[in-house]
Amino acid sequence: MRDDTGAGTALAVGIAAAVAVLTGLLLVVGAVLVAHRAAVAAADAAALAGADTALGNATGTPCARAAEVVASAGVRLERCEQHGELVRVRVTATAAGVPVGAAAVAGPPPAR
Repeated sequence: MRDDTGAGTALAVGIAAAVAVLTGLLLVVGAVLVAHRAAVAAADAAALAGADTALGNATGTPCARAAEVVASAGVRLERCEQHGELVRVRVTATAAGVPVGAAAVAGPPPAR
């Protein structure tokens, strides 16, 4: 006959390890999702601030204003392009070593 002493302990340790790994993965995924939302919000705000400046409602240059908004949000401005009153921005944030990006465009509505 076999001796099963300690089998339950080994199973419990295995289950605990699996739960710990899954919890860690969920935390990383959650952090990446939060960083993505922050990047989207920063890109939207930067594009709007840049367009506001391009329309003459604020002082300065559109891309400099967009860079200020992005810096205050803790993300990095990758690209800013101004085409007349239209401003396009691309930003990047990093969470748990994973880069996440977002882009936004703002300007006056198209003429009809």
